[in-house]
Amino acid sequence: MALRARVKDRLFTALCLIVAIAVLVVGFSRGNSKVALGGAGIFLGYAVLHWAARRLTPGARLVIGSEADAAERMVQVRATRLAGQVALALLVLAVLWWVLWDSRAALWVAVACALVLASFVGGLVWFSRAATRPSRTSSAGAA
Repeated sequence: MALRARVKDRLFTALCLIVAIAVLVVGFSRGNSKVALGGAGIFLGYAVLHWAARRLTPGARLVIGSEADAAERMVQVRATRLAGQVALALLVLAVLWWVLWDSRAALWVAVACALVLASFVGGLVWFSRAATRPSRTSSAGAA
């Protein structure tokens, strides 16, 4: 079954490439280079996006928040930690820029980074409280 899905994915990518070539040929034969290049670019971009999504399935699961096993959970933890560290570094740099050069753009960056970090900490608090609370379904089944 997995082989069939893999073949379908490759076939879809190949069809996107074929359509991109067809749009390119038809557009240039009609003398409209903007449509030819634009349409071919859209289909090529879609083929590349589909190819990358197929190859990066664990990464795609990371973005949508679902995981399959402990190794992918560890990847999520490390990626989240890195994103938090980058946001914190940007916050510090933006505050320094704002203080030293009085830049309003730096203040906006600092506020945005602070909001990202605050939402992360708030999410940790919220979801850790939800994880430690007994669920209603488990208590209803015990009664």
